[in-house]
Amino acid sequence: EVNFGIKLLQVVRTDLEDINAIISSGKKQTNHHRELIHQLTKGIIPNHWLRYTIPKSCSVAAWITDFTARVKQLVTISSSVSKQGAPALKTCTVWMGGLFNPEAFVTATRQCVAQANSWSLEELMLDVTVADEQEQPSFDDCSFAVEGLKLSGAVCRTNQLSISSEILTALHLTKLRWIRTDGERKENLIELPVYLNSTREQLLFTVDLPVAQGEEIHEFRERGVAIISSTALN
Repeated sequence: EVNFGIKLLQVVRTDLEDINAIISSGKKQTNHHRELIHQLTKGIIPNHWLRYTIPKSCSVAAWITDFTARVKQLVTISSSVSKQGAPALKTCTVWMGGLFNPEAFVTATRQCVAQANSWSLEELMLDVTVADEQEQPSFDDCSFAVEGLKLSGAVCRTNQLSISSEILTALHLTKLRWIRTDGERKENLIELPVYLNSTREQLLFTVDLPVAQGEEIHEFRERGVAIISSTALN
């Protein structure tokens, strides 16, 4: 993630510095610069900046704002690790939708827990808990904190789902915890898809969450209730 972000940041920064030099001091243009200026003045994201998945309708202004937020997250995490070592990664709350490859993050958390406990990957199941706004959940060596998720078509209170007329509701803090499964599935759970963004074109993974008393599971499926990882570029 960090190396990817550094390389892309260097590309973007070099391009913008070149454009500034062309405008302010008359630096000689190349075909690359002409195409770059043409795309930016039309609000189009340059093709060589498009190195991770975003909605097709995204403007260059929105992309710059989102990319800046992604880089800031990586700077914060990197600073923590440089000061406290690798264990600091366990204490960082991650904006998962702001990762360039969120699927790799989830895979890495699973591998981390399996290796630390000498368990096989097949034995592990993802247990998800959504904290209420005022709640501060505890985290152990098998759990990871994620923020910025949105729930589409439902609300989650006291870690239970209820149908809602609201289009999107924010999930305050989500705990991803890998547990050793006995193969039995708990009752009154619904499997929700977690999508990269609101286009729902890219499925990241699925989670099981409990349904509130009185709610019908089939209604959640009929309404297409899902979790959205990032809405920053909608």
